Amino acid sequence: MANSVYSGKTGEWYYPLDNSAVFMAATTSTAKPYVYRLSCELDRPVHLPDIEQALAKVSDRFPSFKTELRPGVFWYYLEPLKKPFTVLSDSIYPCEYHRLRRMNRYLFRVRVYGTRISCEFHHALTDGTGAAEFLKSLVAEYLTIQGIVCAQWDGIRRANTQPDPAELEDAYAKFSRRNAPSPETLPRASMLPGKRYSGPEYRTITGTVSVDAIRKLAHEKGASITELLASFHLLAIQSVLETGSEKKFGPVCLQIPVNIRKFYASDTVRNFFLFVPVSIDRRLGHYEFREILERVQCQLKLSLTRKELDRQIWRNVRGESLIMPRLVPLCIKNCVLRTIARVKADTPFSGSLSNLQRITMPEPFAAHIRRFDLVPSRNRSVGATIAVISWKDVLSITVGSLVQDRSFERFFFRALSDTGIPVLVTSNM
Repeated sequence: MANSVYSGKTGEWYYPLDNSAVFMAATTSTAKPYVYRLSCELDRPVHLPDIEQALAKVSDRFPSFKTELRPGVFWYYLEPLKKPFTVLSDSIYPCEYHRLRRMNRYLFRVRVYGTRISCEFHHALTDGTGAAEFLKSLVAEYLTIQGIVCAQWDGIRRANTQPDPAELEDAYAKFSRRNAPSPETLPRASMLPGKRYSGPEYRTITGTVSVDAIRKLAHEKGASITELLASFHLLAIQSVLETGSEKKFGPVCLQIPVNIRKFYASDTVRNFFLFVPVSIDRRLGHYEFREILERVQCQLKLSLTRKELDRQIWRNVRGESLIMPRLVPLCIKNCVLRTIARVKADTPFSGSLSNLQRITMPEPFAAHIRRFDLVPSRNRSVGATIAVISWKDVLSITVGSLVQDRSFERFFFRALSDTGIPVLVTSNM
């Protein structure tokens, strides 16, 4: 599939959706809105006219972001939108549902509160890596307007430069390996019990720890930070299930979104990630932390290979490459994809842990940045998900939850603090 297609009717270019966007555009709902937040906290209050000016300049550097979602006969597509950008004040609850099918509306929003700049993206537009590239450019441009001089931007995309065509490519289609065997089907997983919020409420609890301290702990256990936190995540879910009234014993499975650009050498700022599962099976009894960590390490090592990733990519893009599915009208495709989402996409997972890893900025800009935070998308079925991001020596771990009971957060952060690492916990509720 091409990066973009010329439209004689509008005289402009439009963008076919990448494979992840096709699925998320069809299945988005208030229960699973696919909206996540990436924030940057500065050392001074944000000046509204300057951030609006920076946004207007930077948005031209990301043409696939200056679009709205439009329905075609067979597929959704992204069409250029020339509506002026508006910087919004922050909301009480982050990652609100984004009504995709409303015309004349961008798929991301920029919010400001005090010293914080927040960008909320719908996943149909980009993944966490693309969002980070945009926010870095926005913050750098804003600080430049504020008078901060930086000669070397170290790869940050500047507002006055042209995007490389590779930044706009559908990398899934480019790197798909035809006829690769499909990965194994995952069984139905145990979910966090408890009543969910039914309205706009979305609880976020952020734990802040030292990057050096948690890296030292991971090194002592022979693990990466992602492996360590995923193991604490599985341990916390197991603890909730063991203390509750849940009588059924089954798998507890996490999906870990993985940026696969390093496996396929892509510079796209659109979606290019896959989910890797890690799990324990409670039918085999209680798991100690050491056992969980060993399983997570082995499962990630087996899954994060080019051959295994090829299997996932071809399974996902196969329907777009075959003639008959491509000729099915969009309304029927949407119904089929929503059914698949209910049966196949949600039920195999008990939660999600996303680690965007380390954000870096040139020192003249970095001197005015306190931290970055990542808030995961709402997900009513699994209840609670975790997002991780680091800046200098600040590791931010945010639990986003629609479960009214806070047991999962207590078990997770208690397990982390029991290792001797100080954890500063804050909440929006």
